[in-house]
Amino acid sequence: MKTLLLPLILFVFCSVTSNAQWAYDSVTFEQPTPKIVINPSANNLWQIGSPQKTFFNSAHTGAKAIVTDTINNYPPNDTSSFTYIIHHAYTGSCATCLEFWHKYDMDSIADKGLVDASYDGGNSWITVKDTFVAGGGSIFQWDYDYHDATGMYSPHSIVTSGKSDGWIKSRICWQWWIAVERDTIITNPDSLMIRFTFISDTITHNKEGWMVDDILTSAAQGCSGINEYDKSENVTISPNPLITTATITFSEEQKNTTIKIMNTLGECVLTSPSLRGGREGLLDLSTLSKGIYFLQINNDKGTVNKKLIKQ
Repeated sequence: MKTLLLPLILFVFCSVTSNAQWAYDSVTFEQPTPKIVINPSANNLWQIGSPQKTFFNSAHTGAKAIVTDTINNYPPNDTSSFTYIIHHAYTGSCATCLEFWHKYDMDSIADKGLVDASYDGGNSWITVKDTFVAGGGSIFQWDYDYHDATGMYSPHSIVTSGKSDGWIKSRICWQWWIAVERDTIITNPDSLMIRFTFISDTITHNKEGWMVDDILTSAAQGCSGINEYDKSENVTISPNPLITTATITFSEEQKNTTIKIMNTLGECVLTSPSLRGGREGLLDLSTLSKGIYFLQINNDKGTVNKKLIKQ
């Protein structure tokens, strides 16, 4: 098999958000806010306040966070939720990202935390998971989780369970120019509702639950879309995570392929010259800092997006 070496050179702002200005909004839980709605059920565990437990002994920043009870461990047979509302200023965009810091201490067998999204005012909910659409690309995608205690990254688990190694930052991004499903297109909803739900089973485990702090929303304004298609299963990157280099392999011969490396702000930090053909190449990320990156592969067949992480 012929191997193509892909010399990557420094480049700037070559993504679909190349002309974008980014707007930011945050919730720190230090002051009351209408952006956070706690389910009014009498048994709902979620509280905003200063955590006073063994593992949940402080907020991420400031004095307050939202916790499944600031003092007591969670009981059995519980389902508790709160909703974060992202208003139009942050959804009337070509791209919206949401990140939050959290700690969790749950039984790893049945107790869990889930994140759902609603685009119709709470009438229906969709599990927030990596979603790709043939002929369209991805509507939303999780980044790798950042572990504050170790400075390392790990793939995000759709179901939050077990015990975290301290504070973890999770981040998800929506691309509003892409279809959600084959028969449904959601474009710039007036508001986007994100629901955090904690669920416990019938057994008392004497564990602390789930704590969330420092929610940050970012939105790209004034960027243009591109036509994408999902052929990600035809492209593999190994190893991923990587240290300095990785091999990119295509399932079939490629023509006139260019590869761009994007950071989590949508900025292109590296790019490669046009490739005339081949099925394998070497990616060299030795000049980049540790972190999460996105690979945008363009050729005669369209565009493929892949997520990679440098350790």
